[in-house]
Amino acid sequence: MRGWTVAMAAAAFLAGTEAFAFPVQVPEGPQGEAPEVVELRAQLSAREAELKAALVKLHAYEDEADFAEAEKLGVAELVKASGLPERQQRRLAVTIVREARRNSVDPLLVVAVIRCESSFNNYAVSGVGAMGLMQVMPDTGKYLAEKAGYKLGRSSNLFDAETNVEIGTAYLADLISRFGTVERALVAYNAGPGLAKRILAKPEVRKKFMAGYPTKVVKEFRKLKAQQERQLTLRDEQTTVDRKG
Repeated sequence: MRGWTVAMAAAAFLAGTEAFAFPVQVPEGPQGEAPEVVELRAQLSAREAELKAALVKLHAYEDEADFAEAEKLGVAELVKASGLPERQQRRLAVTIVREARRNSVDPLLVVAVIRCESSFNNYAVSGVGAMGLMQVMPDTGKYLAEKAGYKLGRSSNLFDAETNVEIGTAYLADLISRFGTVERALVAYNAGPGLAKRILAKPEVRKKFMAGYPTKVVKEFRKLKAQQERQLTLRDEQTTVDRKG
């Protein structure tokens, strides 16, 4: 009897609370948003799509400009030695020009380093494990990639021509800034920054080392610059002839 009484009391209590229940709000739009909010979201989505399309066009325009510069400098012709498919050759030429500009380095110095380091062999690996076009060490690659705000991932990603040039050019520029001259930076690029400081501190050792790798790269760089000057001169002469004709 006592249990029946408790049950009846509970039922009466629940019935009484119905009068105080909060009213249920029916959503006005998707996920309960007001129509004006839904409309604003749609407008924002459309603007984002327009922005993405504009960025694609901008990058295409920049690539065209960089490739034109690569052709003017002779870089587009030089990258043919890589043996990469034509489309990848174009991307490599664009990357060399773009990354050289970004790091305030002469594009032909980047090409000179590539020719001396790997002869444009995209899959070159040195005896100490340096990889790719600019012979970047895996640990150096991972460090510089993280410094630039992304993950290198597997070391084999250094065989990607664009990634390798991006990291290698940034490394070369950093060494030039730290060591003061291109020649001293090339000592560090070849021997590593720590050993380079010891080499440069000893006149006899410095002289001997400078006569090797740094001289080789600088000689290649000057040869490329001379070729560029000849090409520009011939182009200007041809333009003058065409105008007179």
